[in-house]
Amino acid sequence: MIDVDRERVQAYRYAAQQLDRSAAHVGDLAVLSLGVPDSPAGSAAQSVRARVPGAEVPADLVLAWSVRGSPHLHRPADLPALARQLYPTSDADVVARMPVMRAVDAPLRVFARTVAAMREHARETTDRGTLSAAVTAEVPEASAWCQACGATHVFYSLYLQSGLAAGVRLVRRSGRLQITATGDWTIPQRTEDLPALVEQVLRLQGPGSVADVAAFLGTSAAALRPSWPEGLAEVSVDGRRAFLPPEATAALESPPPARGVRLLPPGDPFLRVRDRAQLLPDPGLRALLWRATASPGALLVDGAVRGTWRARKAGRELQVAVTAFGELTAGVRAEVEIESQQLAATRGAASAAVVYDSI
Repeated sequence: MIDVDRERVQAYRYAAQQLDRSAAHVGDLAVLSLGVPDSPAGSAAQSVRARVPGAEVPADLVLAWSVRGSPHLHRPADLPALARQLYPTSDADVVARMPVMRAVDAPLRVFARTVAAMREHARETTDRGTLSAAVTAEVPEASAWCQACGATHVFYSLYLQSGLAAGVRLVRRSGRLQITATGDWTIPQRTEDLPALVEQVLRLQGPGSVADVAAFLGTSAAALRPSWPEGLAEVSVDGRRAFLPPEATAALESPPPARGVRLLPPGDPFLRVRDRAQLLPDPGLRALLWRATASPGALLVDGAVRGTWRARKAGRELQVAVTAFGELTAGVRAEVEIESQQLAATRGAASAAVVYDSI
């Protein structure tokens, strides 16, 4: 068994997710295999530029509701296999992913009907509300009255998590979300090759347990355990038992030192950890970074979270407010300025102005 501490794991994750800027092109980013989260809208572009400075998001990448039903940026060629891997394995798996589905009989069968309805009604470009109303009519048993909307509609988690299997793609234009189903698509009939997906999660996220990977995928450990891959290497992370694909152990034993300053948006793959204490041990600081709503971005310095940031546009200027967890050196501040200028370009601003606070 390999014995490592949390600092080595974070150095491994930094390199595996190419925050070391080892990728020459956006299309080469390993994180695209699982998708780059785009919630809040536009954050995927920030995650991309944190790894490939100055790069534009290629037009051939697409947005889809994928892992956990959240919008992610993907390579189109990856999506058919991912849709099969993420297709629920059982009624219990459907309920683990969408607890509201306890209210229906035969949840997996209802999920399949919802997928078919999503595809049928998204063949022509539509919007969220129109598609929801059409799908609701097809699966009335999986719908409920929504006080906020003043209408009955399909369970929202079911609506989102059916999108990938239905071949749904998302396009944001002028602040509005448009939805369409890709033309060349085969709806999965069952789960396929889930162990390979588990291995890829571990490869990119670092050593983890069944519960860690289940949380990443949005299911339960009980539902995932039958698909757990054989032959994984055992790893002890500060005494906690975890697993990693055997071919990744050499990189874990001697990862290159994490270097540089990165401004990571909320939801960046590096921040998606079940045990947040491994990334940020102080519980008070964790509460500042991971909030119930409107979380800030993370200031990463040499692979460690050293603060948070928020940004807003004022005319052509992006105003970046950094709250540091302790003092920042002049060198770190200089790198923050550089990263903020890149963030300004991502947000469509001509320049950035940085203000600092500290805790």
